[in-house]
Amino acid sequence: MPSRKKKKSSKSNELLKNKIIAPILIAFIFGSILSYVVIQPQVNSLETNEGVLESQISFLEKQITELKIKESELSQSQTIVNDLQSQVTSNERENEAMSQKISSLNNELNVLENQLQDNKIQLSDSILRAEISESELSELNSRLDSITITIEKFENDKLLLVELRKEIPSSRNEAHNHWDRVKGIAVVSDPTLGPKIDKVISMIDAYYDWLEDQPGVNSTDAEFFNWIIEGNISGAINYTTEIGQFQNDALLAVIIRMDAAISLVS
Repeated sequence: MPSRKKKKSSKSNELLKNKIIAPILIAFIFGSILSYVVIQPQVNSLETNEGVLESQISFLEKQITELKIKESELSQSQTIVNDLQSQVTSNERENEAMSQKISSLNNELNVLENQLQDNKIQLSDSILRAEISESELSELNSRLDSITITIEKFENDKLLLVELRKEIPSSRNEAHNHWDRVKGIAVVSDPTLGPKIDKVISMIDAYYDWLEDQPGVNSTDAEFFNWIIEGNISGAINYTTEIGQFQNDALLAVIIRMDAAISLVS
């Protein structure tokens, strides 16, 4: 009898467990299904948002990289612009100094020319009046010839000084006409100035081509930067520097002749 009671008790416990577990299992399954139905769209939405955010982050990183590049280009452009501005300021000071120097040389040239003319007259008169030896006559004639040649050179030098004081032409055709005219005068003063003025002339077209390609007011920093770089590569940006070098060489040629003339009048 006790054994039967135990069996009945065991079965009833199992039935009770099954009755308890079954609803729990059903509730778990139902909860899982409900959770999947409710939560999965949210998970999918979050995954989609995550993809969008990653795409936006990638885009922003590219934008930041591009901005850094533009910032670097802008910095380089600003450096070049500052250098150019400094060069322009330096050129303006040099042009002012050059103008004053030319004016001073022109005055000295006029004084020397007048002294040479006086000496020429005196020598001519001495040759006509004096009773001198042939060697002395030859020396006086040689000196007279030197004075005459120097006076003629001075006339050409004064024309050169006038041209050197003129402003740099603003157009291509004017520049060609101006520097061709200067070359014709310069080579008479000193033939070695020919190759130097040729270098200036050879840069005219490159310089004005570069000016014509200058970006407009609505251009980007990159376009302006590339334009400056192109000017450096082509050498067009050094056009005014070469002009300054030629002017210095031309003035030196005039000064050397003036120094030689001083010995003729002393």
